[in-house]
Amino acid sequence: MNNRNEVNKLKIMSCWIFVVVAIALGIRNVSDNNIDNNKSSVNSSEKNESIEEINNKEVLLAKSRSQEQNKSFSTDSDTLKSNEIKRLEGILNDELFILVNENNKLEDDYVPSTLVESDIAFEGYIECKQLDERTSNAAKEMFNAALNDNVNLIAISGYRSYSVQENLYNSRVEVKGVEKTRQYTAEAGASEHQTGLAIDIVCNDYPYLDEGFENTDAFKWLYNNCYKYGFILRYQKGKEDITGYNYEPWHFRYIGNANIAKDIMDRGICFEEFINEVNSQIEELKGVSN
Repeated sequence: MNNRNEVNKLKIMSCWIFVVVAIALGIRNVSDNNIDNNKSSVNSSEKNESIEEINNKEVLLAKSRSQEQNKSFSTDSDTLKSNEIKRLEGILNDELFILVNENNKLEDDYVPSTLVESDIAFEGYIECKQLDERTSNAAKEMFNAALNDNVNLIAISGYRSYSVQENLYNSRVEVKGVEKTRQYTAEAGASEHQTGLAIDIVCNDYPYLDEGFENTDAFKWLYNNCYKYGFILRYQKGKEDITGYNYEPWHFRYIGNANIAKDIMDRGICFEEFINEVNSQIEELKGVSN
């Protein structure tokens, strides 16, 4: 009987020991799981913070690049504007683009420093056979090209001094009166001929300075080809209110730049309009720059 009791006691104790051990192991597992979860949570948090830092750095880097690009674009744009202003101002300051009319007169002592006696075909006063040297060279090339196309051009008048223009104007006023004279003849100081850059051109078949010249093959050739040699038709038809003079199909002006001459001829604008456009573009660019 006692032995049986002892055995029962041992069984009960063993059960309790098993229970205690099981509980202890359960607690340890829970604790370990909590630690692992905590570690996982910490690692996840650290990863999230690391990703966020990377994203922030990328955003800052992108902003920095964008700012640099904008700054570079702004600098390039300012440089382009500055260069264009210089180009346009260079046109206005070029003596070949001098604007001469009633509102922009030359002094009575103005004489071009580059005058030469031209060897193109001339009919007129000895003095009027003179031209600006660049104009003379270009005119010779143009006259030769026309001759190759069976067009015989003749120059009537080139350079005129202030005194020659004054005498011409006064003599015509005596015959035609002021109003009619001013339609085709400039006062002294207001004539492009004083610059040595202008030529009155006709041809063998029609040696007259009147609007009938536009019906000749010579005029058609000049109208279509003059720009190639840096010349423009100075007094266009329909531009009388701007130029102040009637249409003159015989009066050609040298500006030297074939590209600009072509633009003027293609658009059918007068020299005053071109100069006004250049001034307007400069003002607009300077306004934008400011």
